[in-house]
Amino acid sequence: MKYSGTYSAGWHYFAKQCTFFAISTGDGSDGMCIDNLKPISETNTWVGAELADRESWTHELTQEMVDEVAEATRGAINSGHGYKEVRRENFTLPKTSELIDLAHADLEDGRGFAVISGWPVDEFSYQENVTAFCGVGAHIGKIIIQNYEGDAIVDVRDEGVPYSHQSRGYRSNKYLPFHSDGADLVALLCLNEAVRGGQSLLVSATRVYNIILKENPDVLDILGRGFYHHRRGQHDAGEPPLSKRRIPVFAFANGYLHCCYNRNPIEWAEKEGITLTNEEKAALDYFDSILERPEMQVETGISKGDMQFLNNFVILHSRTEYEDGANRRHLVRLWMENHASKRMGESLLDLYVPGTSRYHAAIVNSTP
Repeated sequence: MKYSGTYSAGWHYFAKQCTFFAISTGDGSDGMCIDNLKPISETNTWVGAELADRESWTHELTQEMVDEVAEATRGAINSGHGYKEVRRENFTLPKTSELIDLAHADLEDGRGFAVISGWPVDEFSYQENVTAFCGVGAHIGKIIIQNYEGDAIVDVRDEGVPYSHQSRGYRSNKYLPFHSDGADLVALLCLNEAVRGGQSLLVSATRVYNIILKENPDVLDILGRGFYHHRRGQHDAGEPPLSKRRIPVFAFANGYLHCCYNRNPIEWAEKEGITLTNEEKAALDYFDSILERPEMQVETGISKGDMQFLNNFVILHSRTEYEDGANRRHLVRLWMENHASKRMGESLLDLYVPGTSRYHAAIVNSTP
C-alpha cells in the first residue's frame, strides 16, 4: 500500500548577492550574511585522523545487555508487537539504557555518529533481529516511514536494481557518493558483510562548512540557495517529479547549521528540464572535492552485529561498491526523528514521504 499524503516540501530559501537568508516562516530559521559568518566550533567538526580509534566511537553491548534486549524482543513478539509497533514504552531496557543514552549523546552533542556493537545476529531469526534493532532504535528516536511504499524497515542489499533516477541506492551494490539521508537520523544494523567492499565512510558536514568558509566563502551563496531534487518516482501519478523548491545544502535553523545533500538527485533534475549553470556545477564539484580529501574521512566499516547511528544534519556518508559471495551483504535500515533534538531543520523526508516530517508539522502548526 502506497503512502498517501499532501506534498509540501516547505523549502523557503533564496540567495541575494553575497548573502543567503532563510525567509522568516515562524520556524526559527536564521538569515545570515556571509561576511558575518563564523566557523562552527562543535565536537562534530572533526577530521578523520581524530577518530582513527574505533573504540572512541563504539559502545559495546555486554552479555547482560544482550540478554536484556533478547528478552524484550521475545516479549514484544509474543505480545503481538511487530517491529512497527515497537516503542520505547513497550520495549524497556533498564540495564542497557545508559549505553544507549551515551550513543544518543554522541549524535546530539558529540561527533554526530555512534556504533553500538556486539549484537549476536546469528543467534536470532530475521524477525528477532529486526525487532531488537527497532527496540534499541526506539530509545534514540521515533522510527518513521522512509519511502513512498510506506516501509518503516528497509533491507539494504543488492537486488540487481540499477542506481538511477528511477530507484533508490540501497537496492544496488554500486558506489554511493557522500550524501545525507532523508530523516534526522539514520541507523543501520549489519546482518551480514560483503565478500569485498561495502565500506562505510563518514565526513563531518560542519567541518566541510568551515573549510568552505575559509577557502572559498562565496560558494556558500550557491549552496545556501540550493538545488531542485529529483524524487526518483517516489510520488503518486501526476505529482511533480521534482522538489517544488530548491533545497539548500547548508542552512541555519535555531542557530545550528543543517546540511542536506545528495548530488545524484540534483543532477537527475536535469532529466525534467532543470539546467544547472556552470557556476552551480563548479560549486558542487568543489564541495565534492572536499569530501574526497582523505584526511576528511573516517572509515567505520560496518561489521556483523554493528548498529550504526548517524545524525544526517551534521554527517555525510558514503558506501564503496561491494561484491557478494555465497552469503549476501545484508543491512537493515531505520530512519528516525528525534523530537527532543536542538536541531530542527528541513530534511529530505518530505520529498519521499510528503507531510510526515516533524519540521513539516511545526510549519503547519505555526500557520495562523
